[in-house]
Amino acid sequence: METLKHTKGDDLLSTRDIADRVKTTSEQVALVLGPLLQLEDPTGARLTNSARFKLAFEAVRHGGLQQVARALTWQEFEAFTEECLQTVGFDTQKGLIVKDDSRRWQIDVIAKKSPMILAIDCKHWESPGYESKLSHAAEHQKLAVQALIQQMAARGEVGREGLRALPMILTLFEPRSRMVDGVVAVAIEQFADFLEGVSPFSRELPFIQAQSVTKSSIS
Repeated sequence: METLKHTKGDDLLSTRDIADRVKTTSEQVALVLGPLLQLEDPTGARLTNSARFKLAFEAVRHGGLQQVARALTWQEFEAFTEECLQTVGFDTQKGLIVKDDSRRWQIDVIAKKSPMILAIDCKHWESPGYESKLSHAAEHQKLAVQALIQQMAARGEVGREGLRALPMILTLFEPRSRMVDGVVAVAIEQFADFLEGVSPFSRELPFIQAQSVTKSSIS
């Protein structure tokens, strides 16, 4: 946790400063951090998003969820999400605004790999204990995805192969349920594994098909 706090804002890592804060030696700090960060000598390192999230995962395992949420910024959360997506071949866009007849919606991260779209809401919450918050976020995400599909269809961006969009919520904590009102909820630590196996034709995942949304809009 002290390393996360100390390297916030792109600061260089100082094992001496961290050792002073946690009342130990610089050697002990290096012994703990070195294997986690895959660095022989972490002193003077500027940590990447991936490196900071490795430390965050370890801190969460030891019960430091609230402290991690405070140490990581929402910008880091979204940047790490985008990094994971790009690693497995998705084209990404952050902060997309879509509109329907009644309102505007913002989707934190959009990831495209034809004919699949992942529409991700990054929730930088400190506590996993609010089911009502997840349900509210899930309803928002479904409506935002429907508006996105309608907007893409109006622009002629839905090809012959169609389009399947998956509304998702990404959280710092492990959600009690993988599915929340027709929206996939995934902990950030499990995100990379989820991406390795996701398919637009997975029956267990609640993909929204462009054809169903456009037909509903017409009717």
